[in-house]
Formats: sequence, structure tokens, C-alpha cells
Amino acid sequence: MKLHRFRYSPYARKVQAVLDWLGHRYELCEVPYADRNELAALTGGYIQVPVLVTDGGQVLKESRDICEHLVQGGGAALVPSPFEGPIWAYHDFADGPLEDVLFRIGSPAVQRAWPTPGERALYTFIKERKFGAGCVDAWLRERGSLVSRAQKLLAPSVRTLSQQPFLFGDTPTLADAALLGNCLMLQEGDVSLLPRIAPELVNYTERASAFRFREV
Repeated sequence: MKLHRFRYSPYARKVQAVLDWLGHRYELCEVPYADRNELAALTGGYIQVPVLVTDGGQVLKESRDICEHLVQGGGAALVPSPFEGPIWAYHDFADGPLEDVLFRIGSPAVQRAWPTPGERALYTFIKERKFGAGCVDAWLRERGSLVSRAQKLLAPSVRTLSQQPFLFGDTPTLADAALLGNCLMLQEGDVSLLPRIAPELVNYTERASAFRFREV
């Protein structure tokens, strides 16, 4: 398999966690932010990440579809019965309302982390096309209130993780993959951000990143 990603993408890091937990062998391809020609050629014009190329040559796009494919292909341990409903619901919460707040917290740091002026300018341009001129600077100014919103959204999860290793028990599920992807996104931008939101999530991220299923 081959996983195409941006290191800061929570969706790509979610898929990467699923691959790691399930013990899949894969090649990691870091997509150059300002040069997506290879990705476009592979997908027929789609230039977002993650993109997973399976061992059989199938090109999979959209992180949710990729996760469904991996679950159906031997990853049932990530969506154990009878918790399919709440696990997928948490997955969608983490990919939606939670990510919307956390990426605003992390975006100013991610913008600064790109190594070239062109990449930093392109990152800002793409965000401003969607969220308006000056949005990245505004998110930096509003970081305190954004952190408070994130703390409120994550408070129930933090209480759960103070009592057990993962969201649904002793082993991670797809819900944990989605939460972990967001945590890793923040750490990639600025390692000080995650403990500012919830110190407990630092240990959780280390624990989840190191986990591997013995059998699938």
C-alpha cells in the first residue's frame, strides 16, 4: 500500500493510525504542498489528502471511505459490535465539529511551519479563499476563545480517558483514530498547543500512537 498525506492533515493521520494499528505494510508519501502533480496524475485530478493506493492498485480517496474499506477488509476490531453506531458517530464528530475548532487553533502554527515563502503564501491563500481575508491572523488573535471551545467539546472525552485507556475501552477504535488524527495535527504545528487544551491528551496521544493489535 501507499499512503499519500500532508503531515499536518488530521484525516491523513487518522488513516495512518488505522494502518499502523492493523499492522498493514505501506509506503508513506509526503505530498509537496505546492506541487501536487503526482497526486493529480494518480487520481485523475483530485489533489486532496489522504489518498491510499491498495496492494491491488485501487486508488481510494476521502478518509471516511478509506476507513470503511480498511474496516471491511479485516479491521473489524476497530468497530466492535454492538458499538458500531456510537463509534462512527464519534468519528464523524471528530472529523466535523471538533476538527473545525482544532484546525483553527493549529493553522497559524502550521502556516509558519511550511519551509518556503511560496508554501506559506499558498497555505494562507487557500484558507482565505474559504474563510475570508485575514482569517489565519484572526485565529491567532482568537486562540484563547478557540481553546476554550475545544476544551468544552473535549471535556467528556477527557473524563472518559481519565478512567480507561481509549474511548471505548482497553483497545482503540475508529473513534480513537479520528481523535488521534486531530491531536497529531496540533502537535505537528506546535507541541505546546495540545497540553494547553488538555494535558491528559498528551499521554493519550503517546499511548495511541504506540498501540498495535496483536491479531486482526
